[in-house]
Amino acid sequence: MRISIDKQTKFAILSFLGFFFATIFLRMFTTSESMDLSMQQGYVALMCLIFSLVSYLWNFSIKNLLLGSVVYILYALSSFVKIKTGMVLLEREIVHTLCVGVIFYSLVSLLYYFSFNIKNIFLQKCTKIMAFILLSLILLPPFFVLGYYIVSNGHLLSSDIILTLFQTNLPEIKSYLIEQNLVYWIITLVGIIVLLSTFTYILTTFKKPDNHRKVLIFTSLFMLYLVFSTFPKLTASFLLNMTNTVSETLSSFKNYNANKEVREQRLNELKNLLTSDTDGIYVLIVGESTARHHMSAFGYEKDTTPWLKEMAKNNKIILFPNAYSNHVHTVPCVQFALTEQNQYTKKSLEDAYSITEIARAAGFKTYWISNQKRFNVSDTPINTIAEATDEQIWINSYIGTKTMTTYYDEQLAEVIPDLSNIKKAFIVIHLMGTHAVYTDRYPAKYDIFEGNTTRVNSYDNAILYNDFVLSRIYDKVSAYPHFMSYVYVSDHGEDPDNGLTHESSKFTYSMSYIPFIVGFSDKYVHKNQHFVNTIKNNANKPWTSDLLYNFMVSVLNIKGAPNINARLDISSTEYNIPALELKTVHGQKNIADDKELRI
Repeated sequence: MRISIDKQTKFAILSFLGFFFATIFLRMFTTSESMDLSMQQGYVALMCLIFSLVSYLWNFSIKNLLLGSVVYILYALSSFVKIKTGMVLLEREIVHTLCVGVIFYSLVSLLYYFSFNIKNIFLQKCTKIMAFILLSLILLPPFFVLGYYIVSNGHLLSSDIILTLFQTNLPEIKSYLIEQNLVYWIITLVGIIVLLSTFTYILTTFKKPDNHRKVLIFTSLFMLYLVFSTFPKLTASFLLNMTNTVSETLSSFKNYNANKEVREQRLNELKNLLTSDTDGIYVLIVGESTARHHMSAFGYEKDTTPWLKEMAKNNKIILFPNAYSNHVHTVPCVQFALTEQNQYTKKSLEDAYSITEIARAAGFKTYWISNQKRFNVSDTPINTIAEATDEQIWINSYIGTKTMTTYYDEQLAEVIPDLSNIKKAFIVIHLMGTHAVYTDRYPAKYDIFEGNTTRVNSYDNAILYNDFVLSRIYDKVSAYPHFMSYVYVSDHGEDPDNGLTHESSKFTYSMSYIPFIVGFSDKYVHKNQHFVNTIKNNANKPWTSDLLYNFMVSVLNIKGAPNINARLDISSTEYNIPALELKTVHGQKNIADDKELRI
């Protein structure tokens, strides 16, 4: 018996097969050596089926097929950017990303079709507006990935970059953009707006379709199944994975802040266990965007750090030539450096103590003195770490709105409280350092260096001024009778030589080169000679800044601190982490792969 198939059903089968084989073709671009077409085919079939059903509803309109295909291609391209940037692209990831794109567009198309079946004019218009908004939202992710690839000169948009938007403000973004090629950014932004407007306009030109009530009901139910059952399982999609990473990180920030009282209660219980029999004044200076390979104390050809160089020459300080930041963005760098969190253990942020909490519980009077903005767009752990101190001094009056500073960093030395009668204090000083825009970081008399690009010259000027700031702080605190130690470490480095700042998607090892410098008073050295000698013996070993917490607990001579691992403490005779085990960018980059590693 001959089976008769109507024209629309034939088109439905063809669209199903077309998308099915298109997916197989795109899977050929995986970085894997071989494909396994038996995997993920269930997802592919579901994707092809929903698109065929939606196409059926629209009578296989060319505009619907075209718009759906463009969305499909855009999502595919957003995955293939990984290959262009030298990253691994798995077959599973291609399939999941394509599925996400098709499900998103099918949802828009179905919603717009549904609007024609609503008799109430107001509700019909509202439904159409919802469809337009939804179309824009589903187009933005691949547009942003592809647009960022263009404006960043071939780099991949990452969750780290997205997170910085939640940890900064519009003026700081403006400062970042000043350092970029604004022509590319403007062209890309205009291009995105034009394309969004074009796609939205095409959707408005869809003609009223035939009423396929039964197919509509089935398609709607099937879409609900995909949204609530299949969609959550498409976790390998690059775009979804990036979104989930951002969401989970912001959630951990929120939990860290929310758990402040819980940690305080646990610290109160620890007060009887935490002790430090070494009284004195201890200073930790956290720099900003300062790279050791631009510091003459570490061998740079320009005399950018005359004070540090002289201090090292006279054995007043210990230099660590193989120190690396744990990341290249401020919040994760400082978060990991000042808390128990690190790349080598699985301590969660919300359960991690900060060094300010531990020091306070051990009997130190604690201070936080900063030239950074006090509040970010989104609360971050840095604020909570600062708020755990007894006293906070913020000299930047552009709180929460500017990256400009009311004062240059030297003012920080002036606002350090009178500690003449304080026998036990721990002070954290957070510099604005050499953060871009570099010319904003130093007064005119430090505009000295020439011979390189304007960018490099201004960065070196900022380094020179930063050296002066360090000397001013040292002069102030070392004059107190109970002064014991002086530690300076930058949050991360910078790469002005290649026209870059500190962006993980454009990572170079220069961005992780940080100065790590330790100085002790004669009194401290006399009392802890073996301890100081151990630090000197370990000074050339590679180290990452997320291990600073362990080091500071030892310097402060705090006994009873939980979860201290001597193997992770560079002041311990047990410290012996080979470069092969050390990481940066939170495990994404190996320190051993750095060709400039000095071991």
